[in-house]
Amino acid sequence: MYEVGLSISLYLVNSIAGSIYMQKFLRGKYQKKIVLFAWTSLYYIIQSLVLDRLDRTYPLNDLMGVLTDIAFVLLLIMLLYDKVFLKQLFVAVSFVAGKEIIKYIIAVINQGEYWVISKFSVVLLKKITTMKEADMWSYILSVTNGLVYVLLYALLLIVYFSMISRKFVRKDYQFKIHEYAFLILPNVSTLCISVTLKLMILSVQNGTTANVFEKVPATLFWVPLICFLLLGVNISSVMLFQKLVQLGEEERKRAILENQMVQMQQEIEEIQDIYADMRGLRHDMKSHLESIAAVIRGISGKNKEELDSYIEKMETTVSRLDFAYRTGNPITDVIIHQKKQEAEKQNISFEADFTYPDKQQIDVYDIGIVLNNALENAIEASSKVPGKKSIGLRSYMKGNLFFIEVENDFSSEIIIDNETGLPVSSKADKQLHGLGMENIQRCARKYMGGIDITIHDMENRKKFILTIMMYEKYFTP
Repeated sequence: MYEVGLSISLYLVNSIAGSIYMQKFLRGKYQKKIVLFAWTSLYYIIQSLVLDRLDRTYPLNDLMGVLTDIAFVLLLIMLLYDKVFLKQLFVAVSFVAGKEIIKYIIAVINQGEYWVISKFSVVLLKKITTMKEADMWSYILSVTNGLVYVLLYALLLIVYFSMISRKFVRKDYQFKIHEYAFLILPNVSTLCISVTLKLMILSVQNGTTANVFEKVPATLFWVPLICFLLLGVNISSVMLFQKLVQLGEEERKRAILENQMVQMQQEIEEIQDIYADMRGLRHDMKSHLESIAAVIRGISGKNKEELDSYIEKMETTVSRLDFAYRTGNPITDVIIHQKKQEAEKQNISFEADFTYPDKQQIDVYDIGIVLNNALENAIEASSKVPGKKSIGLRSYMKGNLFFIEVENDFSSEIIIDNETGLPVSSKADKQLHGLGMENIQRCARKYMGGIDITIHDMENRKKFILTIMMYEKYFTP
């Protein structure tokens, strides 16, 4: 009866812990509560009817039991969760590996419990006078031992699975085969060692069951140590995997940023030449128009008013060759002028009060990347707002700190990523989109600065304010 109650308790712990663990990694096909209940119920039934019988049938209680357990877990995952096979296989193997290896830690602890109980029983026997009292204390000690066993097992299981799910930050990551092999091999090794331990700990000799802990007391130290090390290796492999994923993404983003900078440098060189030619042309044209106007004003006749009107139209046309904003740098002039035209094409009011920090050691290419990405995001967000919308750009200095502030209207919901602190891209392909903010942040950090995002929810409109800070004194390439 005691063994049956203990098995039922352990199966229930496995079912509940497993359902929570699966939910952390996988997306259910049905409502969350239904999936949790279905997984818990079905896995409990499978353990009771199938795995328990395999465990009692020698010699199928070792490798076959583990493989069957993984197969059933994987089957339940496929029935209840969306299909992402490599991730599902990792979750199934890591779940079975974790609960199998934790059993042996608890087995050693249980040996210690038996030693304490035996010592306590010796003291009790001196005070027990009747058989009824002996049966009562035996029952109490058995229940206490089982309760401690189940609670410790549940605690270790929950802590281990919580650490795995918490360290596995990028749960939406699509596995590549070599990355998957790196991640799952430690769990496969853990399973192999757990099967080996099972063969070693209990053995049958001359019809009696022999316990390795009683034969070799040193195993009481080495077995739990090996088990804890295996759990640590599994957690470390997940942490290392996450670091490799992050490094890969950083390299990809850096390559994209470098390509942007190369393209921008080429465009800027062309723009500088065009800008110089345009300013020279405008200056020459204004001089010519002034000379023509002076001659015309000296001429009297009926066509004088028509000629004056024609000259005014020419002056207006020439004035268009100049940029709307004079920031102190031709590159920032061109960028702001271009973004203003893009905004006005989409009926977005655009205002700018920007001055290039020519006395600070801030590379114009970095400021160009910041302005390009920030204004492009602002235009995209504002274009989705119905009715009147606006974009505001300004810059200012506070000591050695240079600030750029971009304010725009928006209508959609903004989700902030807990890891990066940046808005999550709403576009389907997040690998290619959503890099604008990260590039802005990278440029700001290059100058020992950062970015700040403020959202104002006003009447019938929302305002998104992005502030970029750069410190000109220090610069990290």
